[in-house]
Amino acid sequence: MPLPEHENQPTDAGDLAMEITSIQPRLYGFILKRIADRELTLEVLQRTNLVLCRKANEFQKGSSFTAWAFTVAKFQIMAWRKDQGRNRLVFTEDVHELLDRTTASEIESVDRRIPILKSCINKLRDEDRELIQQRYRDGESVETLAQRLKKSIDAMGMRLLRIRKRLRDCVQINLKQEARHEH
Repeated sequence: MPLPEHENQPTDAGDLAMEITSIQPRLYGFILKRIADRELTLEVLQRTNLVLCRKANEFQKGSSFTAWAFTVAKFQIMAWRKDQGRNRLVFTEDVHELLDRTTASEIESVDRRIPILKSCINKLRDEDRELIQQRYRDGESVETLAQRLKKSIDAMGMRLLRIRKRLRDCVQINLKQEARHEH
């Protein structure tokens, strides 16, 4: 399922900022998997974001912004590794290559799931959708949500768990249906 055009092809500074913001969690996870240190990951992520902004004019319209951003991140990781090369605890290039092999398939898999997840979120009851958005988009704590809705923290946690399970099931069903249509 192709991504909407605005998710694939930033056309101005506002679109670029939106694209960079939307892929932060995935870039962070990608870098963390390869560096295994949260503070250093944030540093490399920041460098990656700076390069994305500086080289925005080099992005080729019609190609995947996400794939381009991950390529920039990969080069920033390589630069960091080169700087850290004197440290005996740094993995060998063979280990890094092994970790990097799954990158393209991981990106493709995540990119396929995002529109499906959005569709599944839109199928939720209004109050459940609002709750999920407040918790995960807005970053509100379970405690804050529980207080506002006058529920116990445990009850709120269970409600969120049930909603996440429904979303997971919805995404899995849609992925299976998509796979059947492809074959």
